[in-house]
Amino acid sequence: MEHIADRACVRRHSPSVAVVALLAAIAVGGCETASTTTAGPEPVKCQVSLSTPSPMDAAGGTGSVAVTTQPECAWTASTPMNWISGLSPTSGQGTGQVDFRVAPNEGASSREGDVVVNGMAARVSQRAPCRYAVTPASQNISADGGAGSLSVAANSDCAWTATTDVGWISLTPPVTGSGNGTVSFSVAANGENERTGSVTIAGQRSIVTQAGACSYSISPPSQNIGAAGGAGTAVNVSTQSGCRWTAASNASWLTVTSGASGTGNGSVGFTVAANTGASRTGTLTIAGRPFTVTQAAASAPACAYSISSNNQNVVALGGGGTLNVTAGSGCAWTASSNAAWITVTSGATGTGNGSVAFTVAANPSGARTGTLTVAGQTFTVMQAAAAPCNYSISPNNQRVPDTGGTGTVSVTTASGCTWTATSNVAWITITSGSSGTGNGTVMFTVQSSGGTDRNGTLTVAGHTATIEQRK
Repeated sequence: MEHIADRACVRRHSPSVAVVALLAAIAVGGCETASTTTAGPEPVKCQVSLSTPSPMDAAGGTGSVAVTTQPECAWTASTPMNWISGLSPTSGQGTGQVDFRVAPNEGASSREGDVVVNGMAARVSQRAPCRYAVTPASQNISADGGAGSLSVAANSDCAWTATTDVGWISLTPPVTGSGNGTVSFSVAANGENERTGSVTIAGQRSIVTQAGACSYSISPPSQNIGAAGGAGTAVNVSTQSGCRWTAASNASWLTVTSGASGTGNGSVGFTVAANTGASRTGTLTIAGRPFTVTQAAASAPACAYSISSNNQNVVALGGGGTLNVTAGSGCAWTASSNAAWITVTSGATGTGNGSVAFTVAANPSGARTGTLTVAGQTFTVMQAAAAPCNYSISPNNQRVPDTGGTGTVSVTTASGCTWTATSNVAWITITSGSSGTGNGTVMFTVQSSGGTDRNGTLTVAGHTATIEQRK
């Protein structure tokens, strides 16, 4: 822009060319303080305008923002969003373009951010990932067929398509959509067995189960078979044409030999293995119906039993013994005691040849006899009487000072002979050995007599031990 003083100088010296030239020289000197200056672009002139980038997919990618401004205008670009990156270039002059990258959107909703150039913002939009929910996950349709529907839940910009994997399910248009929606379908009538198909929407599979129109009956419903086994009478299956069925055994000794599967009316053959034991019952499942087979027991073998000995003598202290059982193969037997003091320790049951072990408790009194019953045979146990128990004690008499003290009494007797010890006065206390078996010792304490002489007694194993307390 020219200075006002400059224009004034020019207007005063314009009458002629010569004058102009003369005055120009004068003006140079006279107008030095009013020289013209050149400034940079005015702020209003350097305003920028930005394009709006296309919406970004949820997977992310690259985009660009067009920058429009005057050639001499400088600019810088930045973004406050951490999911927008890679701005290139970050500065420039005049009209240009800023490229950027957008990270994948892992959230549940769309998002927006800015690319900022000289304070102006270009809005960057990114779609949310498309997630679909199809309900119900399964549904049942009657054999007569009918209509059904599925609900789709998704973000509004998420497109989907519905398909079916079977010909008897027909989808009702429209079969495509975006966001929330409903898919309707129809199911043709079913004249055969139950069947299953599906409708798939955006990768989500919903199962459709249709009931069958087939009914089944079998004849006869059961059979009795002898112990020898063999082939049974064929079982007849009655149903509608086109209705499928199968037959299977539920017992290892029953085998389906024909008709393991069929369509429409048919029959099933089977065999029964020989029975070597008790009567038994098993089933076949034919066309979904149970068929019962009852087989007679095998004839019982003629079993004979013997035992190696019929009796045994046992000493009074007790002990153990064994006997052998002889029986035919497959012949079962048991062994049991008929007396509380005789215990079967092994061989309580067996089949064929075997052995029985037993123990006999010590005899506390006179001779006694008891029995075992083994494989139906009687085995007699005779136990000797217990030896008589003789007891002696030592010492029979002992002295304790009047201040009190302790003492002991020894008991001598045979092994297994029991005894007791008791005090007959309050001032003598038994501290150990109040009872025992065989040899043993009785310990006692005596209280102070306070200077008085006195006598007391203990009864040990039936004998009297005298305790004298003296000053």
